[in-house]
Amino acid sequence: MPVRALRLIPQVHPRVWGGDLLARRFSRCAQTEGPVGESWEVHGDLLVADGPDQGLTLDELARREGQALLGKRCPPSSTFPLLVKWLDCRDWLSVQVHPDDAVARSLTGDPLARGKTECWYLVEAEEGAEVIHGLAAGVSVEDLARVQGREILSFLRRQVAHADQILYTPAGTVHALGPGLLLLEIQQSSDLTYRLYDWGRVGLDGQPRTLHLPEALRSLRDSRPEPLWNLPSAGVGQPRLACPHFALETLTGSARWSPAGLSLEILALVRGEGRLEVGGQTERVVPGDVLVVPASAPEVHLELPAGGLVVRVRLPEPS
Repeated sequence: MPVRALRLIPQVHPRVWGGDLLARRFSRCAQTEGPVGESWEVHGDLLVADGPDQGLTLDELARREGQALLGKRCPPSSTFPLLVKWLDCRDWLSVQVHPDDAVARSLTGDPLARGKTECWYLVEAEEGAEVIHGLAAGVSVEDLARVQGREILSFLRRQVAHADQILYTPAGTVHALGPGLLLLEIQQSSDLTYRLYDWGRVGLDGQPRTLHLPEALRSLRDSRPEPLWNLPSAGVGQPRLACPHFALETLTGSARWSPAGLSLEILALVRGEGRLEVGGQTERVVPGDVLVVPASAPEVHLELPAGGLVVRVRLPEPS
């Protein structure tokens, strides 16, 4: 595989809670029928957009290249381990929970299933925007299991959200994103979501959206908490979060570094138009761009204008 930054063809997903911000902010996220909630930017099923590997999926490339793409920190796997997407929240998402690896495998019967630990980098937050994140003080899963419908909301913790905030949502955490948020979501590559409550609405097909109360309550009860890890003392940029599945930094200005074969890297441009050089190939990057840098890249050179910002995602250092 030539060592170069990989651009993938994003996959846009209409959602009942979405809007038109992704189409307006990132013109390549073309509006489809219905409100757009998600644009999947990095995922194993996405196709390489150009270059000698054009038309291959990221999973196919991962199987072919192994550590040259994924790095030494990646556990043996036949699929790309992370999913990165933009979200436009114009309405409340469902109140939901994701399972960890063990619960995911038990519930689905798939011995290779992944759970879904995730985090959010909030790019924009309208005044008064909120998130639901965890149970309210003193509330147990057993308390939650005794109520249904809107009454669930009084058992949950709500908090005001703000731009440049990072929220860590390990598997087993009940949560919901509120209206007025544009964000980058980084997660294990899994789409297992179990809904506890959905605001009494119907989906884009006009039918009530399915709830998954037994699975959600089991995920809440049985998923093992995953802690945040100690941030490294220094990074290329500002270290912001590290957990068992991924680590985040924010980068500003100019930076030069080498992945050193340790980990794949994902670079998401949040603000400003910059230039990225990988393997001697230089290209312009604009807000909304999300690129994958192979672990085998000898050097990465990023230049951003004043006020520019990139979120850098890697697999974490051993704890």
